[in-house]
Order: sequence, then C-alpha cells, then structure tokens
Amino acid sequence: MRFSFFATSTTLKKLYAPEMSKVLLAGGFNGYWNFGDILMLQGAVRWHLGRKESAVVSIHELGRVQDAQYLRQLPVVLGTEDFVFFSSDTGDTASTKARELGLEPVSPTRLRGAARLHVYGGGYFNGRWGDGMLALVESLLHAWLPGHYVLSGLQVGPEFASRLAAHAHQWQPLLLGCRDPESVQALVEHGAPALLSGDDALEELDRAAEEASRQEPRPKAPGRFALHMNLSTYAYTDPGVDPDSLPPPAATMNEQLQALRAHFGEAAAPVVLNAYIDERPVVEDSLAAMRKTAFTEHFPQADVVDLVGLLFQGRLSQAVERIRECEALVASSYHVTLLGKVSGVPSHLFAFNEYYRQKKAGLAESETSLKDFLEGGLPSSLERGGAYIEEQRKVRREWLSRLATNLGQPVANVNWVSRASTWLEEARTELRQEKQLRAEETQATRGALEELQARHHALLARCEAGEARVRELEQQLAHRDAEGTALKGELHGVRELLASKEFELECSTKREEELRASYEALLTTEPPLRHRLVDDLNDRLIKSAGGQRAHRAIKHLMRVTVGRGK
Repeated sequence: MRFSFFATSTTLKKLYAPEMSKVLLAGGFNGYWNFGDILMLQGAVRWHLGRKESAVVSIHELGRVQDAQYLRQLPVVLGTEDFVFFSSDTGDTASTKARELGLEPVSPTRLRGAARLHVYGGGYFNGRWGDGMLALVESLLHAWLPGHYVLSGLQVGPEFASRLAAHAHQWQPLLLGCRDPESVQALVEHGAPALLSGDDALEELDRAAEEASRQEPRPKAPGRFALHMNLSTYAYTDPGVDPDSLPPPAATMNEQLQALRAHFGEAAAPVVLNAYIDERPVVEDSLAAMRKTAFTEHFPQADVVDLVGLLFQGRLSQAVERIRECEALVASSYHVTLLGKVSGVPSHLFAFNEYYRQKKAGLAESETSLKDFLEGGLPSSLERGGAYIEEQRKVRREWLSRLATNLGQPVANVNWVSRASTWLEEARTELRQEKQLRAEETQATRGALEELQARHHALLARCEAGEARVRELEQQLAHRDAEGTALKGELHGVRELLASKEFELECSTKREEELRASYEALLTTEPPLRHRLVDDLNDRLIKSAGGQRAHRAIKHLMRVTVGRGK
C-alpha cells in the first residue's frame, strides 16, 4: 500500500529546514474522534513539547478533513500546530482535495533535519486494523528515515504478534512498549524485545483528576452510577465470526441494563458518558445506544456527559467531578474505565469478545461479568482499582524516563544523498518485486492459456461430434417425415371410409326403426295373416264336422290358446 503525504506551507518549511529537529506522531488518532485516541495523542504531544522539540507533527488522515475550518480547529484541540495528512487514494483524488484545502504535497527528497518517529498507543495492531496501520508506519519510515524510532502504549492481538515482531526485527526501534502484559508476552515469544510501558493517556487522566480535586467535592448521590455503552460490532465479535450468528448487541446490552436496575433500583438516574463523536453508522456509542436499547424503560431519568466535547473545550475535569458523584462506573470503553479508576470510583469494563477480554486483563479486572462486579463488593473493587492505578503510575514513570534517555541520544541528520540512495534502493527493490510479480503473472497466464487451449480443443471435438449427431438426427427426422406423410394419407382414406360406413349405419338404423314402427302398427290394427288363415281353416272343419254349436266352442278355445281376442 502506497501513501501520499500533504501539509500546510508552514509545516513544510519546518520539515524541509535542516536546522530544525522534529518528531512525528502516528498512532490511535487519525481523525476519528474517539475519547481514548484523542487523550493518547494529547499526552504524546504534551510530553514531546515539554522536551523542547522544534516541531511536533501529528499524522492525520486526509479523508477526515471536511474543510479549512476543520484545519484551523485541530491545533486548538490537539495541542500542536503541525500536521501531515496522508491518503492511500490512487489517481488525482487526494491531490485535488489537498489543493482545495490549501495543502501541498510532501517531497521526501527535500526532507531535512533530525527526525524521530513515535508510534504512540492504541489497540490497532490486530486482525482488524493491523495491516493498514503497519503499512502507514512503514511508509513513514521509508519517507522520513528517522534517526530514532520508538513505539509505546500498544495493545497487540496474539494473531498479529508475529507480523509486528517481524517489523521490529527489520526496523530495529529503540523501544517497543505495550500497555498490557499479554501484548508484551506475545511479542517476546516471537523474538521482539517488548517492554511494559503502560497507557499513553494516563498522564492526561491524572491531570484532569488533579484539577477536579481542587474543586469543592460533591457528595455521592445514592443509587447513581456512571454508564458508557457501545453497540458497535467490533465490541462484540471476533475477526472471522459472523455477527449474525451471535445475539444482537442491543439485546446483550439490555441484559446489562436489567442487572443495573435490579442493583441500583428503579429510581436510579445514571450519568451517561458519550465517548465517540462519529457520523459513520458502524459506530454506535452511548447516545445511539440510548435509542436502540431499552434504556429509557429502565431509567427514564438520566444525565448525559459528552467526554469528547469536554476534551474539545479543555474541561475534562468536569467529567471527573460528575463521575465522583457516582457509586460505580460501568463502560464499554477501555479509556472510560481507566478514567473511572483514576477518578477513584469502582469501575468495570464490559468484555464480550477476545479483544475486550484482553483490554479487561490489562486493567487487572478479575471479575468476568457485571453480576460478579456488583455482587462482589464495590469497596473491594475500589481498593483493587486504586492499587492498579498506583502500579501503572510507577510503570509510566520508569517508561518515560527510559524514553527520554533513548530519545536524548544524538540523531544523525540524514542528508539528501542518503535519502536519494534509500529511495533508489527502494525503487530497485520495488522494480525487482514488480518483475518477479510480472514473471509469476506471466507464468500463471501461460498456464491458464494452455489450460484454456486444451479446453478449447476438447470443446471443439465435442462440438464436431454434436454437429454429426445433429445431421444424423436431421436425416432420421426427414425419413420419419416422409413416413408420416404417407401415414397421414392412409389415415385420411380410412377416416373417409369410416365416415361412409357410419353414414350407412345411420341410414340402416333409421330404416330399422321405420320397419319396427310399421310392424308395431300392424300388430295393433289387424290380426296377423297366419291367424286369419288358421281361423278360416278351423271354421271350415267345424262346420263340416259338428255344426254351429261345436264351431263356437272350438273358436273360443282357439282364442284362449293363441291369445287372440283383441
């Protein structure tokens, strides 16, 4: 990944001035207004300005700059007037936006003077954000060739430890500091000389707590607690896990709200702490969580404190005052939880995935759930939190002393010949890599072409066989069409013969019906001929044999016998 860099003309004069030393700060804050990231940058800026550096330059993402007014507000909030804006966009998009903002491109061959690179803290070296951040850091190293290179306050995911250890082996930083023991152990196991540095925001939090202590203390309000919520996916899932396979973040947070109401009572009025100002829908901090959860059902009354807004105005101590009114603080943010511990309030960090479990271990919180925290006794939690903060202050004093000693060593002023030689070697390396990549692509393309040709020949043979089969089927179809035509003619003749026979049958049927009707008529109107002949014969026999009386008797007997008498 290649980056372009831009700066104001005032900052460029400092970067190009051979007599000026400068320190570049890259880390958690790149233009996304997260409470903890801002605190760590403010702490790094204040510490380096205290060492009388000629220029403290913060690295900022160009895409996060809205307009010129935004550029004018950055120094007020972050404490330094010098920024270098980076972009990974290709083409003219970044250059066009930079020109519109009055920014000019940084020319690495014109960089002069002693330079230091300090990569300050945050939890970005992991499977989610590690690749992009490491690419940015290495691009800065290539461009500036700093005489001193240090890292501090890091949380390193175990899945990224080998990558960061390989980077450290290549670039040989003077110091490699982590804020939690698990990160140190993971890097040491991969051969990197990591040390425990503590968190880079601790001094800023202590400063706010000390300022709040100078005010009249407010009495604690019974049943009041401080609450920070975060419904963003990265706070609930691990890399590679489908978010849809887990309960929705709002449902998980609702369970915590029920437990808080059960403990503090239905009259509790929490102090809600908002720790992230961001327009992106993927970021859902406390204000968004109040709308998306059952918060108002459980707590119809609440106060809201915007931590980022107070940082903008330099009034973080007022947040400490409000937190000290509470019996406890529960949060979805590492730095909000750290703020609670520094403020002297029993504090608990929600941990719903491995990323936050590592944060929780770094805060030395032994309880695994909100229920354990509430039922385990808030006074004992407060005692453990106080001991943890004291230990962290000691770690920070030792680390900052070591950091000052290492950065106090003379820094070689890299001349333009060295820079040009480095860029030339980088160009050669990139050219070799490009040639190797092209050779691999050519080989892969040749193999793919050969495979395509083989497939083409196979398909061609199949097509030829298919065409032969089509011709055969066409011939069969033509033969069958001729047979079909003959059969159709024969069928037509049979149908005509059948129609003729049906007509003859119909005529015969009608004739039969007519004859039957005639026959029935004859039966009903006149005796049959055979009966008349028999009667006539009988009459003659009777008359000749027995006279008139015998004739009538035989005639009557005949009527009965043959059924005539109608």
